[in-house]
Amino acid sequence: MSHPDALIWDDRYSNNIRWQNLRSPRNLVISYQHLIPRSGLVLDAACGSTPTGLHLARQGWQVIALDVSNAALRIAQSEVQKEALPISFALMDLTNPWLPSNRFDVVLNFYYLSRPLLSTYRKSIRRGGLLFFETFLRDDSFSSEVDGNLHHYLEPHELKTSFADWNIIHYEETQRISRSTERRNRSRRIAQLVARKPD
Repeated sequence: MSHPDALIWDDRYSNNIRWQNLRSPRNLVISYQHLIPRSGLVLDAACGSTPTGLHLARQGWQVIALDVSNAALRIAQSEVQKEALPISFALMDLTNPWLPSNRFDVVLNFYYLSRPLLSTYRKSIRRGGLLFFETFLRDDSFSSEVDGNLHHYLEPHELKTSFADWNIIHYEETQRISRSTERRNRSRRIAQLVARKPD
């Protein structure tokens, strides 16, 4: 894929040992994993090497993992082949997404923001299904030189407002210490949401 984001992420996953090492599943999912139905379909959107998708697949959930980076998906595929896990992969640009309606029981979205996805998730998650969402918030310390594109950051309360008519199980805007090389030990604001689509 020649998408500019694909080139950036392919380079990271191909040339940086930090990105190549599979990481632990997201704490937000671990904390609320008991709410996930025992059968059904999980979508891991903008999944990278999908550590959370792999975690759920190891416990029997059927997972579809989407990402723009072929290098990231290849890393995850090697794990799947070793363990014969119930996870499928697709290379996909999620900036202007299409997803089937009423298809997914759970959607995972971590540290990726494409605003068209917010309305897409509302249609593609089945009634009673769950959305796990966590990403960065714009705040007063935002700097385009350090933080990049403003459009990749949520506005305060934007995520909660977008799903205000759903059953919000968890919502928090909080601080997170960045561990990336470029932003070493810098505190950044994030928003976390766990919400259930009304029946």
